[in-house]
Amino acid sequence: GGASASLLLASLPLSAALWAQQPVRPRGEPRGRTPRAEHAAEAEDVVRCVRGSVDVEGVSIPVAVWCQDSRRPTGGGGAWVPTEEYGYTVDIGRIASKLRVGWLSWLPSRTYSLAPAGVPPWRGAACASQARAGDALLFAHGFLGSPFDMAHACEALASDGFVVAAPELPESLAASYEAREGVTREAIVAATQAALGDEPRRWGIWGHSAGSGTALSQPGEFALGRACLACPLGRALEARVSDPLFLCASEGDGCNRFSETSPADSLTLAAVNKAPPFSTFESADLAYAGPSLPRRGVLLFREGDALLPNHISFLWTRTNEALFDLLSAFLPLAKALNLFLLDFDTEKESRLAAPTAAKVVPALRRFFGRNAVGG
Repeated sequence: GGASASLLLASLPLSAALWAQQPVRPRGEPRGRTPRAEHAAEAEDVVRCVRGSVDVEGVSIPVAVWCQDSRRPTGGGGAWVPTEEYGYTVDIGRIASKLRVGWLSWLPSRTYSLAPAGVPPWRGAACASQARAGDALLFAHGFLGSPFDMAHACEALASDGFVVAAPELPESLAASYEAREGVTREAIVAATQAALGDEPRRWGIWGHSAGSGTALSQPGEFALGRACLACPLGRALEARVSDPLFLCASEGDGCNRFSETSPADSLTLAAVNKAPPFSTFESADLAYAGPSLPRRGVLLFREGDALLPNHISFLWTRTNEALFDLLSAFLPLAKALNLFLLDFDTEKESRLAAPTAAKVVPALRRFFGRNAVGG
């Protein structure tokens, strides 16, 4: 709540000396290398990230787009500029102002220059590229998230032939614009789709945490599917959407405490209540790997599994590491104050993002890839 946010932000001056205005590269971070398409037939069709913006109610909203060179967007109100590194910004002062802790608004922002993920370690784990020309996906980040939170997945999906867009949504860590009436998640997603609408497109959407709610509720057709990661499973299971739906949750997610039931109990209740039919995958490796293509699928990491992701294990290792670099100085104090940190403290100890990516991203690729064929 607001009190917790105030206490957490109040501890920030203890580490203010660590912050700098200039971009920094985390220790050991290699310089950016443009990731190349995974499949041999597309070896010369380089996957790039381009940056642009869309206008919503007079506000310029930053958007990152990953695509193969041959599918680079040309629409929208401005130029799409290639970038070799990802400028991952955390503006604590502006976030403090948005959380109405204005006396801390003087705190500076910090920008990390993150190298692209490159060829992912799960090469060959996904089905062959099945995207048609015009197929596009959109990533919706969560509360205090970033368009780069799943850059590793965006790159991998772009290598499969999709155009992948990630706009900066309200409540982002970068806080690069002042939201006003009408500047909503729904409006930003719609504007991003319109900016990339030069040709007939089939769309898919996925989100993490609060972004999963965006993926679930966004109006319109998403024929390539909707995927929700680290989502409140109970409400998602009851969703009435006609598009293909993939839900992924973990019993190790600390945010489950805010749900009425545990993920496992939610599965049981959904079955008892005869929620719209869904298939439960026994493991991530089996998700969308069989001969049938379930219209609704659920992957739940359970207590006792070899891998039990927490809330931010679903995000990219490099954005998590940048946050650890920034937050480590005051994490002990925050924990002493018993503040809930959206599992940042848990992930800092467990470092599960890489093994989680090796399981979840291939499942995500199979979900969208197979819907591209069967949609």
